[in-house]
Amino acid sequence: MRLEGLQTWGGLVSRGAADAEVVVVGLPYDGSAVYRKGAADGPIRLRELSRAVPPVTEHGRRMTTKVHDLGDLDLGLEVELGWQRVAEELAALPPEAFLTVLGGDHCSMIPVLAAQAKRHPDLAVVWIDAHPDLNDFSRGGPWTCGCALRRALDCSGLKPADIAMAGVRDFDFDELEFARTGGLSWITCATVATDPAAVGRELATLFAGRPIHISLDIDVLDPAFAPGTEIPAAGGLSTREALSLLAALAEGSRLVGLDVAEVSPPLDPTDITSFAALKLIFETWGFVAQGHGNR
Repeated sequence: MRLEGLQTWGGLVSRGAADAEVVVVGLPYDGSAVYRKGAADGPIRLRELSRAVPPVTEHGRRMTTKVHDLGDLDLGLEVELGWQRVAEELAALPPEAFLTVLGGDHCSMIPVLAAQAKRHPDLAVVWIDAHPDLNDFSRGGPWTCGCALRRALDCSGLKPADIAMAGVRDFDFDELEFARTGGLSWITCATVATDPAAVGRELATLFAGRPIHISLDIDVLDPAFAPGTEIPAAGGLSTREALSLLAALAEGSRLVGLDVAEVSPPLDPTDITSFAALKLIFETWGFVAQGHGNR
C-alpha cells in the first residue's frame, strides 16, 4: 500500500502529551504468546496503516481530536520483569488524556491496567476477548497468554468484581470457576451477537458513574474478520457487531482508555486484521470526542 505523504493517525496530531486529548502508546511484546508470535509487530503496522484512515467517523463527523503518539515502551524480554516500570511511565500521563495502547500480546496490557487503576480511582474494566485469560497457570507458566487477566488483577489491585468480560467463547474450566467464585461478570459471545447494543447498554449500567477502560483482544472478532491473531476462535463477532457494542457502551459511560491486543501482522498479509483494529480505535475516539464515553 502506498502511503507516502500521508500522516499517521489521519493527521490528528498534538505537539505533546500535556495538551493531547488522546495519548497513543505501543507495547511491541509477544513474549507470552505460546502458539504463534507476531503481535510484537502490531504497533508499527497499525501506525503505518493509520495514514490511510481519514479523520472522519462513519457517521460523517469530522474528527479534530488532538492525538499525541508517545512511541513504544519496552517491556524487555519478560513481562513479569518489565511490567512495573512501564506501568509507572503510563501512570504519569495526564489523567485527562484518553489512553490508547497498541499491543502486543494480551499480557502486554498488564501494566496498562495497573497504570489506569492509578490514573483513575474506582476504575472498572470491560475485557472484550474470545478468551477469559483467567488461568493462574496455563500452557507452561503463570505469565502466558491464558493468564493475562489473572496477572493483571494481581498487579493492578483491581478485584474480580471490577471486571466484566464480553465476547468470551473459548474457556478453560478453571477460568469459569474463578469468575463465578470471585463475582466477575461475563457475557458470552453468543449473547453479544444476538444484540450487541443491548449488551453495551447493560455494561454501561453495570459500571454506571465509574471510569471504564476497555481492553480489547482482536480475536473477539471471528477469524473471517480478523485472521491475523495468535489464537483465532471460530464463532466470533463481526466488526459491525463489535462497533455496535462499543457505541452503546460509550453512550452511557465515562471511557478513559482503550487497548487493542493480539494484532499479528505477519499472520495476515492482507492487513484485514489491522484495518479492523484501526476502525475500532478511530470510532472509539469519535465516541469520546462527541462526549459519549466521557461523562
